[in-house]
Amino acid sequence: MTRATPIIRPARLADASAIAGFTTNTFAWGDYVGEEFPQWLQEPGTKVAVVVDDDDIPVAVAKVRMIGSREGWLSAARVHPDHRRRGLGSALNDWCVEWVASRGGVVCRLQIEDDNEPASQQVMQLGYRPVLEVVNGERPTRLPPDANGFPHTAVPERLQKSPRAEADLAYIAWSTSDLGRASRGMFATEPWAWRRLEEDDLRTGILWACPSGWVLTDSDEGHLDVRWLMCAPEDVDRLMPAVVELADRTGQSHISVAVVRVGWVTDSLSRLGFTTLHDSSLYEKAVGLT
Repeated sequence: MTRATPIIRPARLADASAIAGFTTNTFAWGDYVGEEFPQWLQEPGTKVAVVVDDDDIPVAVAKVRMIGSREGWLSAARVHPDHRRRGLGSALNDWCVEWVASRGGVVCRLQIEDDNEPASQQVMQLGYRPVLEVVNGERPTRLPPDANGFPHTAVPERLQKSPRAEADLAYIAWSTSDLGRASRGMFATEPWAWRRLEEDDLRTGILWACPSGWVLTDSDEGHLDVRWLMCAPEDVDRLMPAVVELADRTGQSHISVAVVRVGWVTDSLSRLGFTTLHDSSLYEKAVGLT
């Protein structure tokens, strides 16, 4: 039985088995928490916290980290099914917000898929507000022969590594564009985490350019991750096929895209065969508001 006042402590490697036990079937496809938990304990700028029962066994878990000098990101909040509706998730969230504040953070954010209405209502009760609608899309680089998209037609443009000096031009173009305004100044540091874009992100990241625009990417285990893009609406159907061609040219088997949810971008993704499109919203809260 969990105490009336939740007891929260930093997670330990010895907690791995208990956490895997109550997170294995979180979603229809399973969960990633149990597998990735040990690695999180080693990541700098990251803290994993747990609520424990009377026997010091974890019954809830959450991850918090700094993804900017003053921006915190919360994720992987899970509560054991037998201990839900006791305020454990809310208590963990408050703990994480205080942790961000103790490190000089001024804002905490998190991402919730739009079909998870209970989670959305919970975080709004905790003082969060929705600030951005985003979409996460995925597809294999090479589609089956009867599917739409590359490589059935030649792409009109090819992405090439952008000169470092061009990063400033890309940043200015994005900052004053419809896409930049829709993004509220934010970009995906990785597929499921967002913060404010800074010019150095484009200078130090892997930036690609073609006549229709720019993209910022990462590559990991056969995946090309598109974390930021800049183009005009009339150019998106040239830029996105160039992304698919880039993934194929560099030997990546899958592509993932994390972008602000605007119609002309998501329509282009659909036309290119991104059939896995997750609609989510970002929520933010100024630290100190509990």
